[in-house]
Amino acid sequence: MASIPWRWGDVQRSERIWIHAWKSIYTIDFQAWIHILSDLWTSPHRHGILAISARWVDQDYQPRRALLAMPECRYSHSGETQASLIIDTLAKYGIASKVGYHVGDNATSNDTCLSYLSLRLREDYGLTFDPSKRRIRCVAHIINLSLQAFLLASSKEALIAALNAADDTSNDQLFAQFYDTLHDAGQTTRTEEAHQRRRASRRGNRILENFTGWQHIAPLRKVHNIAVWIRKSTLHSAIWDDEIKLRLGIDNATRWNSWYRLLDNFLRYQSRVKQFLIDHDRELQDDILLASEWEFIERTHRFLQPFASATLLAEGARSTLSQSLSIMDVLLRQYEKYKELYSSKENHDPHMVHCIDMGWFVLNKYYTLSDQTPVYAAALLLDPSKRRKYIERNWQESWHAPAIAAIAAAQQIWLDEYNAAPIPESLRVPLDVSSSSERQRNELDELLSDIAVTGPILDDADDFETFIDAPPTRIAGSPLEWWLHRDQRKAYPRLSRMAIDILSIPPESSDVESHFSSARRTLSWDRESMTCENLAKIECVGNWMREGIIVPRSHGGRGVISSVAVELSVETEAEDFLD
Repeated sequence: MASIPWRWGDVQRSERIWIHAWKSIYTIDFQAWIHILSDLWTSPHRHGILAISARWVDQDYQPRRALLAMPECRYSHSGETQASLIIDTLAKYGIASKVGYHVGDNATSNDTCLSYLSLRLREDYGLTFDPSKRRIRCVAHIINLSLQAFLLASSKEALIAALNAADDTSNDQLFAQFYDTLHDAGQTTRTEEAHQRRRASRRGNRILENFTGWQHIAPLRKVHNIAVWIRKSTLHSAIWDDEIKLRLGIDNATRWNSWYRLLDNFLRYQSRVKQFLIDHDRELQDDILLASEWEFIERTHRFLQPFASATLLAEGARSTLSQSLSIMDVLLRQYEKYKELYSSKENHDPHMVHCIDMGWFVLNKYYTLSDQTPVYAAALLLDPSKRRKYIERNWQESWHAPAIAAIAAAQQIWLDEYNAAPIPESLRVPLDVSSSSERQRNELDELLSDIAVTGPILDDADDFETFIDAPPTRIAGSPLEWWLHRDQRKAYPRLSRMAIDILSIPPESSDVESHFSSARRTLSWDRESMTCENLAKIECVGNWMREGIIVPRSHGGRGVISSVAVELSVETEAEDFLD
């Protein structure tokens, strides 16, 4: 920030600057939607902060995103409190009438939030906002919960209890509550299993035990203990770094991908790690990994790899909502494929089968909830590379009735909101008009038309059902990029509006996570006295500069992209501002 000629007085006027910038950017020639993302965070200086972010498509048909606000959520983290802060933010930017969908995690506080948001939008603006149909569940959160269940769950009963506990928790504590409930259930299960083992030994039968999470899976427990041993001593860390040439890291109870990275680092330099363990066998003792345990680590890593890739795919800048169901489809297949593998006589592994059952249970629960939001199916059908063919090929026969209902619900969105919408003037030019054909037609033109094979452009091409019944098309970029191209907007002037509105919805709320990461860096130990208001100003302006909404003077800009002159006269030193 210091290298950019941007005055901190501008930061103090950031809200006013942003309103001018927004109005100059958001002047699309049709009523496009702005999608809202929000999440709660407990800051290092112990304040509850709600990040409110937006995704939209601008007047040049370019996907855009921005942090709108980071207000403090004081005294209550309830859904009503969050909704009030969101409404205030929408009013500040004058965009309440353009709100499309909300993307958030799986906490039930989001249900309450959207219900109250719906009420306020109806009372204050006369707008209809269906809270159940406008809710998008972050697919990364779903994957995280599913794989926490894979690693920790002792039974479906424990899973249901954990899911219920997490649902009743505020956003930023959801994963911790889920983990704690599973862990507590595991402690109870272990006590019960001890009694079962004693009874079973008297009967001469052997029961399957230790279904209580990674602590009772020897290879994972050893990997964890090795990571802790290295981390707790600077001497151990230095030796590891010198010999392995890679920082190992450590697992995090509430983030499954920390486990994946840990296993990945072990396997990436497996021969070096094995030698390291041999060299330090006296210190590590019972935590030395056996050959069979290395095989288990390899199997687990191979199983988790698609989940890691799916998370990265969903958080990419080009990701769209059409990926949500397809990601869950392939991950459910991954569970089922490996359950079949480890259920066979040749590869029988009851521990893996149990873990797979637990993870599948959670993923399937949230997959089923997508039926409540028709836009999931609509996004899939509007993806030119999928369309109806995807559903016919990949959804099981037992899903036939839900599939018909999903297609009908998507069709209803088209009929209710887009089928009779006016066509923008800029898209009224026929596709087959060119500079050479604008002259008056002559006899040769008539003769040429007699032998033409292309035929006229049909009016019914711009129709939802006609589009989804057409064969899927390979596309180079994302589905949203395909629809943003002028050729598609001219061919489908109404359907493209629907597609752009829907496919601009992100499949996960990674934007707000990145805002929290940035704020955490801003709040260094010597800045913990910073007010929440000043933190929000710094984060908003920093985000607007990164996203190109504010153009630095060093790049030829006047500070903001705006045709409206903004009076900026206050000069404030950065140090004074941060105090």
